[in-house]
Amino acid sequence: MDIQNTVHELAEYCRAKPGAFEDHPWGDTVFKVGAKGKIFCGLDSANARVTVKSTVDKQSALIQHPDIEVAAYVGRYGWVTVTVNDLETLDLVHELIDESFSLVNNPLRKSKGTP
Repeated sequence: MDIQNTVHELAEYCRAKPGAFEDHPWGDTVFKVGAKGKIFCGLDSANARVTVKSTVDKQSALIQHPDIEVAAYVGRYGWVTVTVNDLETLDLVHELIDESFSLVNNPLRKSKGTP
């Protein structure tokens, strides 16, 4: 897979979410949503790696995949990082971005202990 094309496609996918916008805190590319600008996806453009929010319960199953690992710093909250190496993983990343967007953008979500 071509990294540059994959990164472009993932960025477009994130931007297409209702109310989503791109930001660059700390020099990194992230996609946010909502008035408070909650991050739902981080994108490592150099390596076609995506960091997304999941649940702690689902995280333990996800990290069994060879291209998924617990995310640095926020992994204890269920976040995972996925390296996109093939079309199968790209399809999975789309599902995970959708889930992350829903988790972050859900106004009924408990805010305590969930960044």
